[in-house]
Amino acid sequence: LAWQKADSYHELKKGINWYEAQEYVDKKNAQKFGGHNDWRLPTIEELNNLWEASRSVKSKDGEGIGLPGEFEAEGSYYLWTANERGLDNAWYFGLGHKENYFNLKELGDLDQGVRMVRALKG
Repeated sequence: LAWQKADSYHELKKGINWYEAQEYVDKKNAQKFGGHNDWRLPTIEELNNLWEASRSVKSKDGEGIGLPGEFEAEGSYYLWTANERGLDNAWYFGLGHKENYFNLKELGDLDQGVRMVRALKG
């Protein structure tokens, strides 16, 4: 997988809801971000597999978030995933302690962001 090095918070300077996360990905694909138009929201499993407690990258609030060093620091603590829970909820991932949560899709009350991912073509 290829991951976006910064998340949406770096660019927008605010949290977004799940619908806005989808729009962010659509916009980046229309712009051919990084030369590609196949970016998407990650699954909750992909974020769980990326996370490791010993990593030292910090969130925008100075909290450790378990991401590899090549990712930009000072982004969102919570990231939206592609996983939905019923019609009105979607899962998001807490980077601090490998936390899986769900929330209403229209809420971005915890400064949730998106870190896009795409499959590498062989």
